[in-house]
Amino acid sequence: MTRFISQIWKGVTAAKNATGNILFVLLLTLLVFAIFTADSPAIPDSTALILNPTGIIVDQKRVIDPFSEFLSGYDETEDPETLLRDILEALESASTDDRVKSLVLDLRHLRGASMSKLEEIGVAIDKFKASGKPVFAFAPNYSQSQYLIAVHASKIYLDQQSYQTFGGVFFTGLSLYPTYFKSALAKLKVNFHVFKAGLYKGAVEPVLRDDMSEAAKEANLDFIGVLWEHYRDTIVSQRDITRDSFEKYANQYDELLAGVDDDGARLAIEQGFVDGLITVSDWRQEMQSISGVSGNTFNQISLGDYLLASRPPLPVVNPRSEKIAIITAIGTILEGDKPAGEIGGDSLSTLIRQAREDKQIKALVVRIDSPGGSSSASEQIRNELELTQKSGKPVIISMSGYAASGGYWIASTANKIFAAATTVTGSIGVFVLWPTFEQSITELGINSDGVGTTSLRGAFNALEEINPVMQKILELKVDSTYSKFLGLVARGREMSVDDVDKIAQGRVWAGRTAVELGLVDAIGSLDDAVQSAALLTDLEDYDVVYLEKELSPKDRLIQQILNSTLKMVHMVSGGFSSHWQLLGEVPREISDILQMSRSPGIYLQCVYCRVD
Repeated sequence: MTRFISQIWKGVTAAKNATGNILFVLLLTLLVFAIFTADSPAIPDSTALILNPTGIIVDQKRVIDPFSEFLSGYDETEDPETLLRDILEALESASTDDRVKSLVLDLRHLRGASMSKLEEIGVAIDKFKASGKPVFAFAPNYSQSQYLIAVHASKIYLDQQSYQTFGGVFFTGLSLYPTYFKSALAKLKVNFHVFKAGLYKGAVEPVLRDDMSEAAKEANLDFIGVLWEHYRDTIVSQRDITRDSFEKYANQYDELLAGVDDDGARLAIEQGFVDGLITVSDWRQEMQSISGVSGNTFNQISLGDYLLASRPPLPVVNPRSEKIAIITAIGTILEGDKPAGEIGGDSLSTLIRQAREDKQIKALVVRIDSPGGSSSASEQIRNELELTQKSGKPVIISMSGYAASGGYWIASTANKIFAAATTVTGSIGVFVLWPTFEQSITELGINSDGVGTTSLRGAFNALEEINPVMQKILELKVDSTYSKFLGLVARGREMSVDDVDKIAQGRVWAGRTAVELGLVDAIGSLDDAVQSAALLTDLEDYDVVYLEKELSPKDRLIQQILNSTLKMVHMVSGGFSSHWQLLGEVPREISDILQMSRSPGIYLQCVYCRVD
C-alpha cells in the first residue's frame, strides 16, 4: 500500500514539474516573441523625458511568488513598485543628454513614497533644471505625495477638462492612526502578556489599549510635526508662498474652497500652488514647441524606455577595479532566509560576508528602510557588519524612509550614519508579546491540563496560563536586551549609556532631530554615504556595485512578467482609492501581531513609524 501511494505521489510530482516547465516555456516564448516583434526603444534627437513612476517608490523591489499569485488569485489592490535608483539614474543621465530637451512629470499613477525618497527625487529634478532644461508637471490633480515632486517643476499645470472630487492640490497633513484591539481581545478572551523596556515603546499599545496613550501622542505629534514643517518649508522655498499662506490653505481648506464656489483648481492657482489651467490639446502644443512633433502628440520617451535605450547592454564593471558595495535592507527584520525586498537574518548576513570576503570590495554601504523586527536577527546582521569593520572595511549606513528600533540596532555601531531630514528613526526600545488562550478555549468547553518534570513545565503551551518562571525569564530578557541596545548605541555613537537612555525609551525621532541628538552623523543621501565610504578608504577611482540575492534566469524572467502585469493592471484600473483598498486589507498592526504571535521572542519594532 505504501509503495502504491509512493508511486502515485511520484506521478503527482512529475505532473507538477511538467506543468511548471510547460508554463515556463510558454512564458519564455511569449517574451521572446514580444522582444523580437517590438521595436527597440530609441531616443529621438529632440525629446521630452516622461518621469512616470507607478505605484510605490522603493529602494528594492519585492520578489513576487508566482505560485502564490496563481493559488490566491491576482490581488488588484497590490501596488506595483518603481525603483528609486532608476529614477535618479535617468534624471542624472538626461541632464547631460543633448537629445533630452525637457522633463515632464506624469505623476497620475504614483501612489506614494516616504518623504525621504520624494526629497531625493526633488533634489535630482533641481539638478536637472540647473542644466538649463525646463521641467513641467501636468495632471488632473495632485495628492500630497505627488505635489512634493511636482513642486520642483518650472511650471505646474492642471488639466482644465478634468473634474476630480479632490481637485487642485489637496493636503491632508501627516497623521498616525494605529488600530487598537484591547476590547476585541477581551471579547475573544485572549490574554496578551506584555513585557517592554522604554516609556514610549508604543508597539505594544494596540493590545493593551483602545486608544493612543498621552505619552505616545506627545512623542508622535512631536516627530511628525518636524516632518510636516520640513514638507511645508520645501513647498514654500519652491513657490512664491508664505508659511502663513501654506498653513491657512492646509488648515482652512474648506473655508477657502467655499469662497471659490467649490473650484479646487481655481483655489490652487489663486493661492500660488499651480501656475495655470490648460487643456490637453494646448498642453501638447506647448510641449511640441519644445521637443518636437510626433503624430498628434510631442516627442517623448518614458522613464523605462529611456533607461533601456541609455544603459549599456551589459553592466560596465571592471572585475579588477576597486569597489564600494551597496546592500539594501528593506522591510521587517525576520530570522532565516528571505528573498530580495525582505530582511532575513541569514540571507542578509550572507551578502555581508560576501562583501567582506571579496578583496575588490573596499567599503560597504548599507541602505536601511525598516521599522525593525526580531532582536536575534538584528544582532546577527549587526555582528556581521562589525566583523566587516574589523576586517578593515568601513561600514556606512544610509537611512531611507525609516530605520527604527531593529533598523537602528543594525546601524548602531557603523563607522558613519547618514539620514534624510525626514527619516523616521530611533525607537530604541524592546518588547515581548506572549499570547495565551486558556480563557478562550474554556469558553468553548475545551480545557488543557497535564504534568511536567520541571518548574518550566508547559512553558510554551499557549493553552495554559503563562508559566510564572517563564514570566520572570522574559522580564529579565527584555531588561538585558534593552541594556545591550543602550550599550551598543553608546559604543557606536561615543556617548554615555545614561545619555543614550535619555533619548531612547522607545521614542521615535525625525532624522533632523536625530542629528542634533547624536544618533545620526549627518543629513545626506545614498550618494553622500558612498562618497563618505570613498573618503574613508582613500578611493578616487572605483565602481559602485549592488549586492543582492541572485535569482536564476528563469526566476528573473518570471519576476519581469509579473511586475509588468502588476504595473499594467494598475495603470488600466487607475489605481484604487485608499478607502476601497481598506476593505480588502488587514490592518498592519494585526499582521505584525500575528507574525510576532507565531514566533514569540524579543522584538525591536516600531509601530508608530509608518506615517500616512
